[in-house]
Amino acid sequence: MSIVRNLTFQSNDLGRETTILLAFDADVEGLYDTVYPVVWRVFTFPETGSRKFQVTYTNDLVLAEADIMDGNLVNTFTDFKLKPGQQTTLTLEDDINDTLSFSPPVDGTNGYLTAENKTGLVQDLAVGFFTPTPHLVSSKPDPALFFKEVEDGSIATAQWKPVLRVYLESDYQATEVLVDAIDSTAIWEQDLHRLFRNTTFNLERDVMTGRCMLAKTK
Repeated sequence: MSIVRNLTFQSNDLGRETTILLAFDADVEGLYDTVYPVVWRVFTFPETGSRKFQVTYTNDLVLAEADIMDGNLVNTFTDFKLKPGQQTTLTLEDDINDTLSFSPPVDGTNGYLTAENKTGLVQDLAVGFFTPTPHLVSSKPDPALFFKEVEDGSIATAQWKPVLRVYLESDYQATEVLVDAIDSTAIWEQDLHRLFRNTTFNLERDVMTGRCMLAKTK
């Protein structure tokens, strides 16, 4: 079943410029050991006036060849759609250009996305999802989890949890790999599958503490 969640984050006369970070960094097996969360979005709201940001999540999951670029940012290349509970095998389709090929999915471990590396080389991989992109025939997936240096003959396994966390953070960029847990506490956390298709949040500042919070409006 296809799941789509449209999230709107908005503010009005916030009182201080504030940046929020969105990431799927809830506890999963091997976190910060074999698999690393990736920053999904970073939004900055102005001190005065109103601002609105919108983002869409879907459960159209994908496994992708990945590469780390400047600033610890992830770029994705060849990708393959995979559902939790399915497994694929990676091989080299083109030895000259090192083009990856994914085998048709077979049954794997329930709730996990699994890929076995049989390319003869070390591979960087990412698990992510496609979001609707108007006017584009194709688009790259949004990476959510990153596997660094999966050795030949090894298996990369991700327990996918669509639990989104929102932080007050301004020192990160979208698609940046989180090599360590974020020091601050999330101001909001939710399994997106438990939300309605469309949800709007107000970013508000507590006049007593000066602390920002998210308030769901609908």
